[in-house]
Parts: sequence; structure tokens; C-alpha cells
Amino acid sequence: MDLDYLLAIPSWNSVGILVTFFTYLAIAGSLIPAKLVPGVTLQDGSRLHYRCNGLLSMLLLAPLLGVGAKMGLLSLTVISERGLELLSATFIFSFLVALALYAAGCKSRNQSSSLKPYVTGNLIHDWWFGAQLNPSFLGIDLKFFFVRSGMMGWLFINLSVLAKTIQSATLSHSMILYQIFCLIYILDYFYYEEYMTSTAKIFYTLRPGLSQSP
Repeated sequence: MDLDYLLAIPSWNSVGILVTFFTYLAIAGSLIPAKLVPGVTLQDGSRLHYRCNGLLSMLLLAPLLGVGAKMGLLSLTVISERGLELLSATFIFSFLVALALYAAGCKSRNQSSSLKPYVTGNLIHDWWFGAQLNPSFLGIDLKFFFVRSGMMGWLFINLSVLAKTIQSATLSHSMILYQIFCLIYILDYFYYEEYMTSTAKIFYTLRPGLSQSP
């Protein structure tokens, strides 16, 4: 076990995996046929619209990864083998995104309910709750995007661990049950993804007065 592994230092491979995953989700979310679901009415009377095609995106990615593994382009166990590297890369990425969103929110001059700055001057408070209600990047709603990436990422982490246990001949009944229950939960989420647009994670913040509801 080398020092980089012990320190969980991200490698370029782990960064590449993360970037490729997010890039795929961004492209698939924009190009794959989707049900366009209107969000709740905002305080200024506008409504965001969400492209709900997470299930199709996931069902397309799974066979693509399988074909890639069959052709020797990737390993199905790469996530389980580089777990700490990916964890640290994700942590750094999350911190940088949060920093960028905070800075962009503080400097925003947009007066729409979604993008106008909600800044109190308390750094910890504003960092935790966010400076904007619905931040976006290149037309992608980031709240919806990262919830989707988290759920889909969970599935592929599980599948990579499953592949590793099969490879090492350590597959147990508890692992099988865990995989089945998680798969049911994740499939249920994506099947009913459109209802996510009206949950607290997307349309509401706990900061007083910032709910999107009129």
C-alpha cells in the first residue's frame, strides 16, 4: 500500500473518472428524450422546468460501461479499488463548486427568485444555506443535477463493490440483499424522478422566507 493511497490523494485517474461521469450526465441530461416537468411557482411568478430522463440516462450508461469493460477499456472494479481517491477527489470538487457558487451568488445582480443573492453577511450562514435559491450552470439546474448524480453514483459504487466481491469469491447473502434493496430504492427514485422537483431538496431552503412557494 503506497503513501498516496494512505493519504487518499486524488490521482489523475480518479479525477478523470469523476469528470467523465459528470460530463456524461450533463450531455445525457440535455440530449436524451425527457419529460419536461414544471417546478413550483416561484415568488416572482416564474417557474423552472426540469428534464426528467434520469432513468433513461442510467439505463444507457450501464450497458455502455459493460461494453467498455468487455473491450478492456475500463475495469468494473475501478471504483471499489480507487474508493479513497475518488472520495477525496469528490470532496475537493464539492468544496470548489461550493466556493464558486458562493462567490457567484454574492456577485449576482440577477433579481429573479432563483438567482438573486440571499446574503446576510454571515459567511458560515450564507455558505451553509447558499447564496442563491436555484443556481445553474450552462442551463443546468445544479440542485437537480447533483441529486441525480448522487443517486446514480450510489448505484455504480454498489455495482463496482459487487464486481469486486465476485472477483475475489467473497460474495455473501448479505451483499446480495444489500444490492437488491438499494437497486429497488434507486430505481424507484428514477421512476418517480419528476416528483423530486417538488421536494424540499429542490424547491425549498430552510432559511426563513426563502421558500419558492408564493
